[in-house]
Amino acid sequence: MKHKAAVFLFLIVASWAPIAVNAYCIGWDKSLPNYDPKYYSVPYELNRAKYVIAARAISETWIGEDGKEKPLKPPLQNGAAKPLGFDPYLGAYYDVQVQRAFKGSPPTRLRLFCENSTGRFSFEVGAEYLLFVTGDTFDVVGRKLSVDNCGNSAPMPGAQTTLQLVEKLSRDHISGLLPFVGADREE
Repeated sequence: MKHKAAVFLFLIVASWAPIAVNAYCIGWDKSLPNYDPKYYSVPYELNRAKYVIAARAISETWIGEDGKEKPLKPPLQNGAAKPLGFDPYLGAYYDVQVQRAFKGSPPTRLRLFCENSTGRFSFEVGAEYLLFVTGDTFDVVGRKLSVDNCGNSAPMPGAQTTLQLVEKLSRDHISGLLPFVGADREE
């Protein structure tokens, strides 16, 4: 009986402990038939993206599991400032002000959805980013523009090397040396 109680207590404590979970990244799973080691290379992600932009995050709106706006209310898991994938939020909308477009013709302001998961691309309001914007379908909210956490989107100025490559690829596209497949497709 002591052994069962100890195991039960361990399971309870273990369930409260922080868990490090990595995002599942599509193209990197060697066990799947669609494995492609180039899936997250800058040229491939540029080709897959609807828009590639430099933008500033201007607002954050969290939504509950019902898809309706829900302000953040502490306490959040492990004392975090934002949900870490396990709090009762479906995700957040981030409005971004487009500063420059490298692919596509986006409006000057985009609304991006970030699902509340361990694989979420995390924004800070006021920060600038290089973003590879795609569309994805999410439970409750449906098809939305989003950013893949596993890809090359990143905060500025840390994205300078990627930005230089995007600028070159974008120039090559404009001069006809590099076609973009699926540019400006409907989302």
